[in-house]
This record gives sequence, C-alpha cells and structure tokens, in this order.
Amino acid sequence: MQKIKEKILESKKIIITAHVNPDGDAIGAGLALLGGIEKLNKDCNVRFILQDKIPDRVRFLKLSDRVELYDSEKEYDFDLAICVDSATIERTGVMKDLIKDSYIINIDHHISNPEYANLNYVLNISSTSEIIYRFLKFCNIDIDVNIGEALYVGLVNDTGNFQHDNVTVKTFEMAGDLVNIGVNNSKIIKEFWNRQSLAAMKLLGQAMYEMEFYPEKELAYFFLSNENMLKVGGRKEDTENIVEKLISYEKADISLFLREDKPGMIKGSMRSKTDKDVNVVAALFGGGGHKKAAGFSSELPPEEILKIVIENL
Repeated sequence: MQKIKEKILESKKIIITAHVNPDGDAIGAGLALLGGIEKLNKDCNVRFILQDKIPDRVRFLKLSDRVELYDSEKEYDFDLAICVDSATIERTGVMKDLIKDSYIINIDHHISNPEYANLNYVLNISSTSEIIYRFLKFCNIDIDVNIGEALYVGLVNDTGNFQHDNVTVKTFEMAGDLVNIGVNNSKIIKEFWNRQSLAAMKLLGQAMYEMEFYPEKELAYFFLSNENMLKVGGRKEDTENIVEKLISYEKADISLFLREDKPGMIKGSMRSKTDKDVNVVAALFGGGGHKKAAGFSSELPPEEILKIVIENL
C-alpha cells in the first residue's frame, strides 16, 4: 500500500478505470478512490473514465456525476492509470488501448487476476471496495459520507447484501465504521439493492418461468436472447440479479445464466452454493472471478456452452 500511496503522491494527472458493464463494486471502488486521491494529493487532477454507462441505480451517489464515458475523439493526458475491480486489463474494454503503455496500478479482489500491471494490489476478500477502504485508512484519509456511500454500495453489491461466504468480521467492521460516519444502511438498500426497473422485473419473471434444471449436476440454467431482452426494453444492467435468483432454487447448487449481448457473443455468469469451483469452469472460456462467483464471454452458441459446463461440473 505504501508504494501505491507514493506513486499517487508523485503523479499529476491520474485516470481511474474499471471493467465494462460496471457494477456496484466497480463504481463504488472507483468513486471512493477518486474522492480519496483528491484529499491525498490536492495538486493532482484525477478522473474516473469508463467504456460503458453506469446503471441508473447508482446515480443517487453524490460522486456519480464524476464518472466520464470514454470518447475516442478526445485526447487524454495522464501519467498514471489505476484499474479497479478488473481481473484482466482486457476487462476494461476500449480503455485498454488508452492505458496499456502507461504506468498502471491494478487494485482488485478476483483470485483469477494475473497481476498484469506495474504495481498490483490483489486480495481475495469481499470486494474491491473493501480493498479501497483499507487503502484509504492506511493513508489516514478522512472518509466522508459521499466516499462512504460509494464504498457501502460496493460492499453490498459484491457480498449480495452480506449473504455470501466472502463476508468476514473485517467486512462487518468496515460496514459498521461507514454507518458510524453517517452512511444510512436503509437508504443504500432502498436506492441500490431493492431498486429494479420494469424491464428487470419482466426479465426476472421470464427467467424464473423458463429456468431449466439439470438434477444430475444440480444446475439451474437460463438463456436470454438479445431479441427477448430488447422486447421488454431491457438493458444489460436489468439482468444483474438473474444468476442470483437461479441459485435460490432449493435443489440447485450451481447456477448458469447466459445472456446474448449481440449475435455471436454470449456473456456467462455462474454462482455456486457449495465447494464446486465455478472459477475453474469459467476459465475454460477465458473468464474467471471467484470460487463461488465467476463470469466469462464466449462466441460459442448457448447449447455448446451449456454442454461444456455440464461436462466439467
């Protein structure tokens, strides 16, 4: 952490980025780090730039208006890039080409992370937001309510609202500290965790109705075509809860959700209730993540992906 602090202090222009289709942890970690850096190095210009738009349900965060969308027609001047919550540099999408030749710091919590940067801080803990929290504490940076809310969103996102096995005593201590500084737990749950669009509700209903179950592998499975997603006016962010709901089936130990993002491109998400390692399965498609939560992208048809998954469970 000391090396990261020193690198930030010697930098004048910093770009923070995160993975494509950013979730609550990517956004929360990035915004909290942005707010923290501005307190640590007041002479530094820091920006948070992403390939994709942020979900509507994080727009209540006061810092969310600091997120910028990458524009290929603009020139970006910076001397340090920081990737948060990105298991590989490829996960940053178009941002990869912008930052690949610069000095990069990689801050992440995915066990599949190959430590691709000049300086890496990768811990197998609940969320990247928890890592950022520890870093801010290490630097003695004052965590105000705006930074705290961003961190809390990241924590809630990647712990499944404190339901997953990645929750530890330190995770609860972090949550307690954030509440102590003024973060309102019920506000975060209402605005972020329990907020769903009409399209998300319709797609979730479709998933529950059309879910397939393979008892020999205790696998709950659903495939969503791009046509069916667009039919209800859905966006990628409207499908985030499907993989979690699939595994809530009492007889399922594994869930697999496949979403067709465009013809010939499938995004896969997996969850596990047991010791079955879905990170290993996701790696077969060039993906990864955690033992009990992983993802991947593939150009294979959904039927072939399902077959490979079943064969390797």
